[in-house]
Amino acid sequence: MPLRVLQRLLLAFCLLATPSFAATLAAQTAGPPAGLATSATAAPATTQNGQRDLRALLETLSDDAARARFLAQLRALVESEPGTAATAATTAPAEGRDDWLSGATQSLGAISGSVLALVGEVEQLPAQAEQLFRDLSDPLVLERVGWAVTMIIAVLAAALLAEYIAKRMLARLRRAVEARPARAIALRVLLLAVRTAIDVLPIVAFAATAFGVLALVELNFVVRLAVVTIINANVLARLILVAARAVLTPDAPHMRLFPLDHEGAAYGYLWVRRFTYTLVYGHFLLRAAWVLGLALPTYRFLGNALGLFVAGMGVVFVLQIRGGVARRLRGIGVREGRVTRLRDVVADFWHILVIAYVVAAYVVWTLDVDGGFAFLARATLLSLLALGIAALVIALMLRAFERVFKLNGDMSTRYPLLEARANRYLPALRCAMQGLVVLVTALVLLEIWGARPFERLASEGGQTAVSRLISIGLVVLVGLVAWEISTAFGERLRAGNPNSSRLKTLLPFLQNAFRVVLLTIGSLILLSEIGINIAPLLAGAGVLGLAIGFGAQTLVKDVITGVFILMEDTISVGDVVEVGAHAGLVEKITIRTVHMRDFDGNVHSIPFGEVQTVKNMSKDFAYAVVDVRIAYRESIDEALALMAEVAADMVANGPLAETITAPFEVVGVEALDPSHIQLRGRFKTRPLGQWNVRREFYRRIKAAFDVRGIEMPYPHQTVYLGTDKKGMSPPLRVVNHSAEELAMPSRARRTEAARAAARTPGPMIEEHPGARERSEEDEEPMLPALEERRH
Repeated sequence: MPLRVLQRLLLAFCLLATPSFAATLAAQTAGPPAGLATSATAAPATTQNGQRDLRALLETLSDDAARARFLAQLRALVESEPGTAATAATTAPAEGRDDWLSGATQSLGAISGSVLALVGEVEQLPAQAEQLFRDLSDPLVLERVGWAVTMIIAVLAAALLAEYIAKRMLARLRRAVEARPARAIALRVLLLAVRTAIDVLPIVAFAATAFGVLALVELNFVVRLAVVTIINANVLARLILVAARAVLTPDAPHMRLFPLDHEGAAYGYLWVRRFTYTLVYGHFLLRAAWVLGLALPTYRFLGNALGLFVAGMGVVFVLQIRGGVARRLRGIGVREGRVTRLRDVVADFWHILVIAYVVAAYVVWTLDVDGGFAFLARATLLSLLALGIAALVIALMLRAFERVFKLNGDMSTRYPLLEARANRYLPALRCAMQGLVVLVTALVLLEIWGARPFERLASEGGQTAVSRLISIGLVVLVGLVAWEISTAFGERLRAGNPNSSRLKTLLPFLQNAFRVVLLTIGSLILLSEIGINIAPLLAGAGVLGLAIGFGAQTLVKDVITGVFILMEDTISVGDVVEVGAHAGLVEKITIRTVHMRDFDGNVHSIPFGEVQTVKNMSKDFAYAVVDVRIAYRESIDEALALMAEVAADMVANGPLAETITAPFEVVGVEALDPSHIQLRGRFKTRPLGQWNVRREFYRRIKAAFDVRGIEMPYPHQTVYLGTDKKGMSPPLRVVNHSAEELAMPSRARRTEAARAAARTPGPMIEEHPGARERSEEDEEPMLPALEERRH
């Protein structure tokens, strides 16, 4: 015989061997009296207190005077009942408001009474033990107790034997069913049904044998009721475990219907067994003890203690699985959006909600609120059913959307962008349908929990609220339609001008402005629909706008100037412009500022209100103007021809040929400077290409001039000495000063030079030592050159 069966038999024997049970058997040696069934459903009337009450009642009825007083009291109670009922009816509304509080107070008082009763039961244990030994000293009582215990053991032994035989007969069939492989879901369901039936048959054999043998033996009614309670507890607990094995299948993974790992299935079955044994056996054993004479307050106190223990088990179980459930919740559905954030919040705090629900259920059950626990259980089951149906409806709806609106493979291959275009508003429709299902589910849940939303919606105030909600929905719908029209118009403009920098700059600004206007108007209409007077808001907004207009004139100036600049397409993102003293590439344009980055990488933010002139160097096209300098002795025509030749080669073969959009234009002689002749030409290029073209042309023209021997002069000065009447120039005398002469004072050096000039007629130029060396050491020879011309 299994160890668990022996433990159950020992527990039953201990219950049946209590002092109350012995007292019951001793009081019923002459057979069960009339009305025993009634006493079996209440506290036993065979105790000493009950006997004293019966004796007092018998003495009252035997005495005429006492009987008359007793009847007068009964008549007074009967006559006072209507008045009491009327008073109760009068105070019913006031009491109805405090029903829950009064019920809770009474429940707390009952709990206190249960504790006191338990203390009284403990205090009576010595007296009951003494009574037990006194009763067992009677041979007749001892014989009846032994007979009862023997019959109980016989009933349970026969039942367990029948169960054992049934298990042995079905063991081979059960192993065959578990060994059969099952891949299809239908075959799994069939095999699980067969195995569950095989598991149920031994339990049926146990119950049938137990009740059959119990009907054949002679037992006292109270003892028989206790035995039936134990049998029912055993059968119910094992049926629950059979159902748990069918769902979780911890011992047959290949037959499992749900995606659970082996450890998870075994863990779930373990906790189901713990809860089942605690709840079923605890409840039925308390009922059996109450039937056998346990006081009602003590029975209630022990029941509350059992409920507290089960609630604690539930809290422990929730805390153990919170991490796994949170991971599963986070792995469901999409990875972004508000639904995902809500799902993550639920995953983080779901265990707190469940623990609060468990505590609330225990409090309702313990306080014994009238119908509270039944309402809580019914509302919980209906809520789970409603949520399950809503989830099923949403899943079916999403699958229907996917199948109905999905294009076939051939059409998707031929038109890759067709599905996105055809299903453009499908996500919005899907979200709307999901929202409708969620709304209906929320109303049903409120109805289940007693909020009565449908009754409130059917009332006059509810109809008014519904009409306002419909108006608000229409306003929102019109706003969405207007926004979609503006978005479609903007996309159409973008499609017609994909490279327009003006649209890239101006369209987001206009869309933001339209969004602000749309939201403002929609918000005012919504506030008006919900009953808020918007006239003060409009007046306040006007005053506020006036104050802002006066206090933020610069800001308003910046905004208005920016709007006109954008409308006139003066500046766009990507242009190279010069605004005032700043120049650079336009990177960003806001409603009031323009942001430019110069060649050094510095970012300049300039308010539009400070913009006086704008120089745009990348509008439609550009000119690369090139200036070339030649010496006076060179041929201008040869230099211009060489410039045209180099430009033609750039247009034909250069890396910038695509940047140049027109042939090179020779402008001609631009200026005759003191030291050079300036020639000019220009290229017509694409925007932002003029600088690269200019650099490439300068590189090539320098190389070409070097090959042809054309001089590109650096700055120098020509000294003309003049001529006499005969056309002859005077001789030029150069005086070289030594280092010692340079060390002389300037006045002495000038005097010596004057004497030398007097001895030698003609112009004189002083030359200092090291002047030529310094000129040759310079990176670029920038010192004036001396040219002597004689005519």
